[in-house]
Amino acid sequence: MQASFSKGVIFALSAAALNATIGVLSKVLMSNGFTASSVAVIKTVLGCLLLSALLLFIKRPATRAKWTQAAICAFLGIFVLFHFETAAYRHYAAAGVVVMLMASASISSIVLGRIILKDAITANATVGAALAIAGIAVIFGADLRQGFTLQGVALASMAGCGYGAFSVAMKRMGVSGGLHFTRQLLFFGSLYLLMPASADGFVIGELSPWAIAALLALAALPTILGFFCTTKAIEYLKPSQVQALELTEPLFAALLAFVVLNEVPRESLYPGALLIIIGLCFSNELIRLGRKKPVPSRA
Repeated sequence: MQASFSKGVIFALSAAALNATIGVLSKVLMSNGFTASSVAVIKTVLGCLLLSALLLFIKRPATRAKWTQAAICAFLGIFVLFHFETAAYRHYAAAGVVVMLMASASISSIVLGRIILKDAITANATVGAALAIAGIAVIFGADLRQGFTLQGVALASMAGCGYGAFSVAMKRMGVSGGLHFTRQLLFFGSLYLLMPASADGFVIGELSPWAIAALLALAALPTILGFFCTTKAIEYLKPSQVQALELTEPLFAALLAFVVLNEVPRESLYPGALLIIIGLCFSNELIRLGRKKPVPSRA
């Protein structure tokens, strides 16, 4: 039991670290003339193609195809997430979108987990999520007020709810994560994302060496490996725990921005990081509220 929990934590934190690369890599592509919707569909299609090529060289037998489950999960975790997130950036500043998206993903996973999976909404999970969300809000601070619109908040919240519903749907359908299922997710995700990309105008910017490297990195890191780690984490943990652990993404993003872009973290990062870490301790019951009920002994 403890080994499974540890594996789940490692996979969830790895997913958060991998997803943190999206901001830095997307900045490179935006500066080369790519649109947000084009980046979303290109990285998903490219990820599907790269993973398909990789699986040709892996002798490990494929698991039983679960196309219906993959189609549902891809709609929630790829299309709803990417489409509404992209739309939200047009109506709200990036900092606000990140906070609203991650908060709604965490809250929706707790609520839907209760409704669909019958998971109890514990005081630990509630306090942990609240502290972690507060930590993210502290990190972004005054940026949350820039360009605030109700439409932007609604779109970002819809994106987050889609991601939260994705983790609950995977758990409910008993889907096992892995490279083969990840490829199925990316296949359906590519089909879904082609529709908004074509409607917005499919714009490919300058294919400089840096842009090509950024596209390959986006396909490999947050797309292939990010979804792989998330789906594996859901095998071992509750959806609410996975979403809580992935709230560490801003911490990894700040570290990456410092290393790659030489962006010095703002002072608000430190108290925000402390709140997130304490929140994770509550969410994963490293700090317990109340006492566990004793197991009745048999006569």
